[in-house]
Amino acid sequence: MKITSKATKWILAACIAQIAVGCIIFPPKIHYNSYLMPVETSGNEAPYSVENDGSVYASEGLRIDVKFMTDAELNALLPEDSNRGEYSTNPYTYGDYIDRDVGYTPNRFTVFKVSVFNQTFAKVQLYPLEAILLTDRGQTLHSYGMPSTSPHNSFERYYRGLRGQSGNEFYRFEVRMGHVRSLNYAEDQPIFKGENYSGLITFDSLDPAVEKVRLVLKEFALKFDEFDTPLETVDLRFDFNRRVEKWKVEKDHETVSFDRQ
Repeated sequence: MKITSKATKWILAACIAQIAVGCIIFPPKIHYNSYLMPVETSGNEAPYSVENDGSVYASEGLRIDVKFMTDAELNALLPEDSNRGEYSTNPYTYGDYIDRDVGYTPNRFTVFKVSVFNQTFAKVQLYPLEAILLTDRGQTLHSYGMPSTSPHNSFERYYRGLRGQSGNEFYRFEVRMGHVRSLNYAEDQPIFKGENYSGLITFDSLDPAVEKVRLVLKEFALKFDEFDTPLETVDLRFDFNRRVEKWKVEKDHETVSFDRQ
């Protein structure tokens, strides 16, 4: 059976169209990472030092470590939850899911690990819902609380907004919220003398143009009265420079196309 020239042209046109669509749907794979690197500043009300890729505030008998968490580090905390593609149940990242529109895995959130070591004070307390993240673009980002009643942002509201109606969707929602309850910095966690405590404090992802941020742990309580009301508080400020890595990944090697510090 002969294929007419008209049919041949139609087949060729269809093939070309499929190739073109394939290029749109499957863009080149991109290597992407966003880092926040701590920098020391002078004139800070509560000075800190930079140690081991993190910031450390230390006064007599009190130490507070602040570390920015990359997506790779967050995925390492929950490896099984992070290796499920679009069904990742890591609440802090998109896991290994690659957004086909951009060719890489974007950041879901901006996350810091905060550790408090109390050796001297009767009791100290960090209030994670008071934490803010200031950017050099004039933005003020508020931290995420766990329940839907949180005053600014809420993991429960965020993931309910993404949840579908299937049983699997409800299961993934519960798994994510379980991890948040285990890993997020607790909203009512006093730290008594000789104790320490660590948890994650989370903000929205950063605008692509952001180059500098300041994390402010507001009203960190150092002393309390007999009614458990804070008598002495301090605002702790930690500054970071942002570095973004972004380049095209070729078949056998990587070609750098963008690197900003």
